[in-house]
Amino acid sequence: MTGSELLQKDLPFMDLEILSVGPEHAGAVHAVTRVIWTGRVGKTSTVFRETPKTVAAQIRSGGAVLVLDEEDVVGSGRFVMVPGPEGDDGKWMEVKRIGLLPDYTGNDIGAEILHVLEKLGRYRGAGGAQLAVRKDQPRLVEVYLDCGYTLADDVQLTTHNPLAPSPIGMRKWFTEED
Repeated sequence: MTGSELLQKDLPFMDLEILSVGPEHAGAVHAVTRVIWTGRVGKTSTVFRETPKTVAAQIRSGGAVLVLDEEDVVGSGRFVMVPGPEGDDGKWMEVKRIGLLPDYTGNDIGAEILHVLEKLGRYRGAGGAQLAVRKDQPRLVEVYLDCGYTLADDVQLTTHNPLAPSPIGMRKWFTEED
């Protein structure tokens, strides 16, 4: 299964839906990501080098979700499949660019996006997930720790930015209970 048929999650605390989307929605994923990141990160961020075409390639490599408030796109998240860490020969997923428009933050929606992305990654055969947090976002480290991630200084990112300080790597091994 691919596309929006795979998973639809209604969020009870708002009239929002998280929909799995395919590369045909790369334009919407790119557009909302650009709006969310503008003013939040420096101009050297890799987000500003992305195009709908590069976002579509990432979605084909993994998956993506859009967060909808009725018909308005208010957030997104995505992942790419990557090799596992040293000692794990399986496939893993790298979580990327979870974000929401400012009016939608602070309600644990980001954690819901992460949960949906993890479910999609597991469906694609991921044995775990890795991600990185910018050093200027220490609150997010706590959020990911609460979601079962651990600090991992050996995480290798697919889109490392040599113009920014090294981010904080985190990792989560999936279990049967996840």
